[in-house]
Amino acid sequence: MILDGILTLPSQVSRSYLLEPDGLLSTLTPSSSRLSDMYSLAEQEDDLTSMTYQLPNETLFAIFAYLQPPALTPVLGVSHRFRAVAERILYANISVVEKLPRSNPRPHLTARCFTTILDRNLSEVVRKISIRWHSDSSGPREFYTPYVEPVLQTINRVLSCCNGLESLELALGLSGGTISSRGILEGCSFPSLRLFALSGIGRGSLNPKLYPRPSPPIEWFLSATPSIQHLRLADCYEALCLQPSDLPFLTTFRGSAPTAASVLPGRPVQLLSLVGHEFVTERDLQRIACSSARIRWLDLSSMSVTPILLRDISRHLFGVEYLKLKLALRHTLHHALSGISLLAGLTSVLGAFSDLHQLDLSPTSIDAIGPGNASEEAQLCTTWARGCPSLRHIVFPSKIEWLRGESEERWIPQPSPPASR
Repeated sequence: MILDGILTLPSQVSRSYLLEPDGLLSTLTPSSSRLSDMYSLAEQEDDLTSMTYQLPNETLFAIFAYLQPPALTPVLGVSHRFRAVAERILYANISVVEKLPRSNPRPHLTARCFTTILDRNLSEVVRKISIRWHSDSSGPREFYTPYVEPVLQTINRVLSCCNGLESLELALGLSGGTISSRGILEGCSFPSLRLFALSGIGRGSLNPKLYPRPSPPIEWFLSATPSIQHLRLADCYEALCLQPSDLPFLTTFRGSAPTAASVLPGRPVQLLSLVGHEFVTERDLQRIACSSARIRWLDLSSMSVTPILLRDISRHLFGVEYLKLKLALRHTLHHALSGISLLAGLTSVLGAFSDLHQLDLSPTSIDAIGPGNASEEAQLCTTWARGCPSLRHIVFPSKIEWLRGESEERWIPQPSPPASR
């Protein structure tokens, strides 16, 4: 409220005393009542300004911390003191999303943001950085290299001073190019880094026959950053060569099955999110199951999962409690089945997950199975629960959630769906 008064009061004063109703500047001597009002409002403005400047920086910081970035940005222009406090909040959490069309391939927004950090010596306040570039999908990525390299060098200069960084997400959208992670992360030390995500450099998900050059190594950085708890390598399809002592605190991983098979053994990963193809080898599943902690959360929503693959997974990751998946039902179940009854074929597979508590099928396309209705969903809940007694929560492709009631045989929709759809 104090900030609103400071920002709006001067404009109110000018409208009150300087403009007559006809819009002309008044040259008449003000009446005594108007003079009194003018002095009163001016005194209020002085009191507000004086009171605000008497507040310690810690109090201003606590006030500004409640403001969203769009509301906080105008505060930068109030005074040098306000700017010094507000920018420490604004630049603590940096998120840049930028399109890089071939007609304008330089990431101007990113360059301006990180140049400001250098010019204002704000590296020490940065805690989270997220950069997401979207380049044109057609054509080779080498075209972008001369335009993005200078910006990546600026990013590296900032990162090398961000000793308090806790989260770093880089999705650069330049797979197939010559950009290297070493050029971005060389000379950086993040003793407090908890989350690290990297994609869009190296070969990525491109065909190895067309892009035979392997992705640049990232193991050197992971080995030097033991504090990482959450690792996301969304388009890495190669095994990593890690030492047994690397990543001792890793609890969540997102990536392809071959990469997961090289990362999880001996590490306390409890949440696994797999991406990529619907074919996972038995060897990879065996290696994934060698994590030092039981995998309780399994997210398969970024890959197409056949009932056969789900059966193979259940033989190795049978301790899963929360399962989220996108089913690929084409050519996997009997052609005579139709509608939501296709899902009945999962009963025997779900029974292998003896600790399964929640099943989320919401990523599955409803077009693959038809809309179904409340009666069919309720019947499936009962059928699956007989095969998997631990099941308590089911989300269907319709996005309707069903919870198991106090009566073991009763399932309650949340929210209640219509009788038919």
